Amino acid sequence: MEHNVRFTLPTRVYLTAEQRTKLDALLHQAEQNLDVLVTKLLEGYLDAQPMPPPEPAPANDELSSELANRQRELRKLRTKLNDPYNPPPDWLLTMVTDLEAEIARLEGK
Repeated sequence: MEHNVRFTLPTRVYLTAEQRTKLDALLHQAEQNLDVLVTKLLEGYLDAQPMPPPEPAPANDELSSELANRQRELRKLRTKLNDPYNPPPDWLLTMVTDLEAEIARLEGK
């Protein structure tokens, strides 16, 4: 037994005044509601598209933990970079740059 469950997706549609007037006239002429038109358009679009590839597997716990640690360390160092009373030393700037590169590497960028 197949269930034909439908979902409601609240959304906004941005049209110019001319487009809105034309849409209203076309819907009136076709004796159709906007929700039916949008549903048909989306059904046609989705039917024509291939299924997207599955999401990559989440990173292992060790990598996730390492990344979280590096991001936490970077947040702490960045607060020291923005101290208006104590300009950051060069070694701190280098350390932040290196840490940002390490985070990008761990994220696979």
